[in-house]
Amino acid sequence: MAKPLLNIRRTIVRAVADPDTFKAGLSETWNPKRLASRLRAPQVTGLVDPESLEADEVVDDFSLQEVIDQRKSDMPLRLICTEDGKLYDRNAIEAWFKTEHAELFDPTAVSSDAETMLDAVKTSFAYAMLSHRWEAVEPLYKDVHGSDVFSLPDSSGTRKLQHFCRHARERGFRWAWSDTCCIDKTSTSELQKSIISMFKWYRNSDLTIIYLGDVCDNSIAALRESVWFLRGWTLQELIAPRRLVFFQSDWTLLATSDDLPVDNYKASPTFCKLITEITGIDDDALTDFDPTSRHITIRQRMSWAAHRKTTEIEDTAYCLMGIFNVHFPVMYGEGEGAFSRLQIEIMAVSDDPSLFDWTGTPGANSLLASSPACFDPFAPPIVDPVPVTLRITNALNKIPYVQQAQRGIDSLTVGLFNMQERFSINAQHPANYMAGAKIHCHGLEYSVLDVEETRAMTDARKRGVKLYQYHIVAESLHPITVTLAEPINTGYGFGRLRSKYLCILRVWDQSLATGQSAVVDDEDHPLRQPFVAHLLVSEPGGIYRRILVKDRIVAKLDQTVELRLLLQLRTIMIK
Repeated sequence: MAKPLLNIRRTIVRAVADPDTFKAGLSETWNPKRLASRLRAPQVTGLVDPESLEADEVVDDFSLQEVIDQRKSDMPLRLICTEDGKLYDRNAIEAWFKTEHAELFDPTAVSSDAETMLDAVKTSFAYAMLSHRWEAVEPLYKDVHGSDVFSLPDSSGTRKLQHFCRHARERGFRWAWSDTCCIDKTSTSELQKSIISMFKWYRNSDLTIIYLGDVCDNSIAALRESVWFLRGWTLQELIAPRRLVFFQSDWTLLATSDDLPVDNYKASPTFCKLITEITGIDDDALTDFDPTSRHITIRQRMSWAAHRKTTEIEDTAYCLMGIFNVHFPVMYGEGEGAFSRLQIEIMAVSDDPSLFDWTGTPGANSLLASSPACFDPFAPPIVDPVPVTLRITNALNKIPYVQQAQRGIDSLTVGLFNMQERFSINAQHPANYMAGAKIHCHGLEYSVLDVEETRAMTDARKRGVKLYQYHIVAESLHPITVTLAEPINTGYGFGRLRSKYLCILRVWDQSLATGQSAVVDDEDHPLRQPFVAHLLVSEPGGIYRRILVKDRIVAKLDQTVELRLLLQLRTIMIK
């Protein structure tokens, strides 16, 4: 009832204050054509883009308070005022806005249009973020709280913060944020909320100022060697913002080329190309990264952080939460367990098999990596293996009508897969998940028929060199050669492992059922494309373990026309 009464009161006030204008406005309001257009127009609520509104469009359900609340929820918990250097929380910033724009909340005043109010909120709540490398001495929350940035004792960290605030103010920003003093790290709840929300805060910032203390004289060579590109937290600080600028050690704008816009370096193709060369991050991801996109694989995102370091080992996982759009509790002291939890959370929201495409030391599970360093960004591409059988297959595909027949076979196979998914004993758990300290992995299992040491491995053993390389023959697959980080026992002697206890696993990917890959652009059906395989060894109790590999295993189907594919689709427990 409060809102209708408020509208009636405003109407009466306008009628008494200016009867002629009110009468003209009333006749316009009751225009039949305008009423029809209002009924047809969709109602807009919440945060509205002014550019999406036409000049004569009326937003009936527009609520200024809802817009303010939305803007507050998208910004950091606490910001620095660049005018007085003091800290203000979001409620204080809202009070400041309502004081400066009291006319927008005066029920007796003539109401402004939605576009004007939105512009006022956008301008008043705009903020700049700082991205930098921490130094030995930085001003913390306890130093600024109750004081101001410009009154702190002189130090390199203080001068950096003061320069940041001045440059933000010169660019028209009243509010600024730095991770050094805007987070009360003595509060566990505030620290956790800040870590979880960090990506969102950088994404919603109006400008991110990146300070490179080890770059000067516009040196591209120094930029390439900057430690800023080697820190874990700066990855999301580079990708998330839509607008950013770089400053060098003397707080002058970094000028590596002549086409750098002073308000957004991401608008420069030349600069983005340079950053791509330094970081390995694609240009599209730099300028328009979407954490929910399936076009950027999990492995590719992990590789961006492969050579980055963090002070705390747990931060290798926490700094990547926004990159993967997952969130989980922050618990410092758990060590490498944090990165395992990150992968488990990713597994819960994605069926991308590249999560398991890594080499190196395993984490809490043999299918999980111990750190981003396991996702080598320079790993060889996934290409066809080259045994003689594959050459014969490629030659057969060149025969007329063979490819058309193969497409029909692919459609039949996909139908069989979907039937298996719906009606098999594994239909209740078609996705990968963690339970009982084991990963229940859904995929295609290919039994290993024969294992043989390579000649290179035999020669290396004679020279006293450790090299574990084997030729493997598995059902339905072309023969493959694998290089492992641990030996496997072969043959039939006492204490040696029979090949029947080994299998090749292809982790299930939704593209196998749909026939369309979101990543690989290939006319071949995903079933017949090369894939990253995992060599598993069976242990007592029907549990498997992933054998450590030195190089990724790439396999490919030999014959897709096999009803055995129905039996190969299953869920395997991996410890």
